[in-house]
Amino acid sequence: MASAPALICAFLISVYVPPVSVSAQEQRERAPVRLLASFGQKLQLSCTSAGQGSIGTVHWLQKTNSMEHWEEIAELSVPVDKERFQVLEDGSLVILSVGVKDEGLFKCRVEKNSTEDLSVTSVLVYKLPSEPVLKESYLTFTAGTFSEIGTCISDDGHPVSNINWYKDGKEVVANGNGTQVKVHIIKNQNTQLYTTESTLYYTLTKDDVSVQFECLVLSPSRGGCEVQRSRSVRVDVHYAIENVVIEADPSDELIDEGGSITLKCRADTNPPPIEYLWEKDGKLLGTSDQYTIQAVSKRDEGGYQCTAFDFNFNQRSAQKEIRVKARETNNAVDGAGRGFSIFTAESHSKDGHGGPRTLNRAGMVIGIIVTLSLVAFFICVAYYICYHRQKKEKKPLEDLEETTAMDPEKAPPSAATPEGEEQ
Repeated sequence: MASAPALICAFLISVYVPPVSVSAQEQRERAPVRLLASFGQKLQLSCTSAGQGSIGTVHWLQKTNSMEHWEEIAELSVPVDKERFQVLEDGSLVILSVGVKDEGLFKCRVEKNSTEDLSVTSVLVYKLPSEPVLKESYLTFTAGTFSEIGTCISDDGHPVSNINWYKDGKEVVANGNGTQVKVHIIKNQNTQLYTTESTLYYTLTKDDVSVQFECLVLSPSRGGCEVQRSRSVRVDVHYAIENVVIEADPSDELIDEGGSITLKCRADTNPPPIEYLWEKDGKLLGTSDQYTIQAVSKRDEGGYQCTAFDFNFNQRSAQKEIRVKARETNNAVDGAGRGFSIFTAESHSKDGHGGPRTLNRAGMVIGIIVTLSLVAFFICVAYYICYHRQKKEKKPLEDLEETTAMDPEKAPPSAATPEGEEQ
């Protein structure tokens, strides 16, 4: 099956034929011969004669689309305009430099032996336009808005070029609603060449983010058809926030106590959000697109929310619940004689260099036991010292009381009663 550009080219060539107007009196006129001439090049037209022998008297006439009647351009091998035409000895007509004004019908009339022989040649002039230029209208577009994508310009061509639009390699067909193409044709009055401008209007969606548009210019040529391709233009489509979700790494529903977890805020929007807000129980936690918890504990359980902001819209995410699994801390034998072990857990936290720090829980338990033993030892020593010191202070008093009871005269004066003074 032929491609779309090939079919279009075939159609262009088939319809690109100037009308042939021939009088009914020209009974012996041969069927017109079609020639495709390149703009600015030399073209030779042969004059065919039905008879044999000498060629006779040759007359060349021309009739273009703008002429109502045939005009003689050469008689008896002498051209009327020597700067445009030349007649050879065999009667052929040479167009020295083909222009758009030479497009039309050329008739050779040969008079010989009181008879007339006619032959008509249809000349089609083509000129390939310059390389197409695609000018984008805007740098960014809004999804759902009917927008002008760009203009494709094909300059100095003949006939009028056919311009097709493509999006990511697929042809864009105008439907009159979400897709429209407007064509503007400018004719140079001096050269008679055409400049064709095709502007595409298209309704972009969020799925069109980063799609590429280009235009193809199709022009008739001697080989059949020439296809020229423009540069590609990538469009940037903006659309509002449609969905915000929180992704957890790791994704386990239950996080081991002492581990770590990273929450990532993902928003379906273009451009990306300009700001994020992390919250837990109404408390602000952070403003980046992700939030990391090191050394997870039971107090980190709860619901986390992320709000994504763009220039015009914002949307709060669904709540992400975090549950923490408490870890075992004993190593003993239960009543049934079943043993359960004290495990060595690693608590990961960020130091100054971001590296993990490992704590041996068994060592911590031993250190606590040793510390308590030393404290108990020092308490016992202190108690022992205080007890014996008090005992030594009480012993002299006891000895003194014992001596007084045995010999009252040896009692010190301070121990006598004041009765003698009263007598």
